This record gives sequence, structure tokens and C-alpha cells, in this order.
Amino acid sequence: IDHEHRQGIREALFQSERFANTQIIVTCHSNEFIKDIQNHVDRIQWVSYTFRHHTGDHHPRVIRNVPPQAYLTIAREAIDRGDRRGALQPCRQGLEMLANKIWRWLGRLDLGVISVKLAGVGDQPSLRNLCDGIRKRLCDAHAFEHEDKQPLLDAFGQILGIPEQTLIWQYLNKGTHEEQDREDFDEGIVEQLVALMEGMNTLRLRNR
Repeated sequence: IDHEHRQGIREALFQSERFANTQIIVTCHSNEFIKDIQNHVDRIQWVSYTFRHHTGDHHPRVIRNVPPQAYLTIAREAIDRGDRRGALQPCRQGLEMLANKIWRWLGRLDLGVISVKLAGVGDQPSLRNLCDGIRKRLCDAHAFEHEDKQPLLDAFGQILGIPEQTLIWQYLNKGTHEEQDREDFDEGIVEQLVALMEGMNTLRLRNR
């Protein structure tokens, strides 16, 4: 199944109301597809098992309690054990996922044209500039009314309110790297960032 059909299957099964009260069993060889499902379904709603090749006894190995691949779940677990650096890499991935999800939602509402600053010819927009472009599009859509509009504006406002030159945004824009003798990350800001994205992730983003 190609990528576009995978997205359609995922949205039909897990992001619509049709199967909201249905137990669904998915078997799949694609780790990326399972990762995408986990990032769009509440953690308490799924259980994962991995089947691996046998080790000579011709019985497949069943791995239970598989670590989650959902970015915000990984970030929350890192926060809970006091690993602020460990929380920032999935934070970056989670914010990219949410920004793209919100942008696609705006596209379905005929609001998908946004303005994004680029550093130079051929460059990709930084994550901060993408978030800022989405926020401005929502702000400028004065006639657009939706229950999720203000929560998104509030969340983007607080995320973008973190100063651009801080370590947090340097790592959100570029990813985390191995560096020695760097100053520590502000625990309160990292915790706030994760909490804001968790709130954004609960929004249903329905059509009008």
C-alpha cells in the first residue's frame, strides 16, 4: 500500500467518528505505519505486540509491552524521569507532526495558503517559522470561526513566546546533538512545551 493510501486508511480508521467505539486489530509489516497510528491515537487506547523471527525452535518470538513510538508519549516519559534533553528530540518531531496536521486541516477549510520566511534560496522553513506562519494564518482569518481556533492560537502564542535564541528553539529548529559542557535546559520551559503540545494533540480539528 503506497503512502497516500496508508494515510487514507489511517484517517478512516482512527481519525473519524465512524469507528470511535470499535475495537480494531491491525497487523502490519510497516513500522512507519504503526508509528503514525500511535501518534494519532491516545496512548490508553492501544496495545502493541511485535512478532520477530524464531531463534531456531520455529516459534515466533512475541514481544509484549513494546516501547511507544508516539512522540509526545516519549517526551512525557523523558520529562517524568528528569531527562530534559531526552524530551526535546521527540518534542521537535511532535511539533513537526502537529504543525503539518494543523496545516492539512487548514487546507481542508480552504485556509491552507500560508506565508513562511526562508533563510535562503532552496532552504526549508525552520520549524519556528512554520509555526509562526500557521499562527498568522489563523489570526488573519477573521471570518473563520471554529471551536479549535482559539486553543491553537493560545498554544502557538505560548510556544512562539519562548525566545528564539534560547537553547529550546535552537534544538527544536535543528534537533538535538551530542555536545559537551552545554548549559542545562530550563525544566519549567520544557515541561510547558510538552504540556502545550499534549493539549494541541487532543483537539479534534473537525471541519466546519
